[in-house]
Amino acid sequence: MPRFAVFFDDEGGAGIQLVMAMDEGHAKDIMRATHPEGRMSVLAAALIEGQDRHALLARWLRRKQ
Repeated sequence: MPRFAVFFDDEGGAGIQLVMAMDEGHAKDIMRATHPEGRMSVLAAALIEGQDRHALLARWLRRKQ
């Protein structure tokens, strides 16, 4: 099963969670179980490997404002 990076931002906080899922929609559904509200974006986990996740999250949060 492929891995996906899910960026999320809600009242509980913000972060990047790696999940195993069938596709992007399934990854989002998995995350909605723990983060039912707020913004969310999904991409293949391979795209963020070796990158600074804090910097990626900060950039994502700024773009989504």
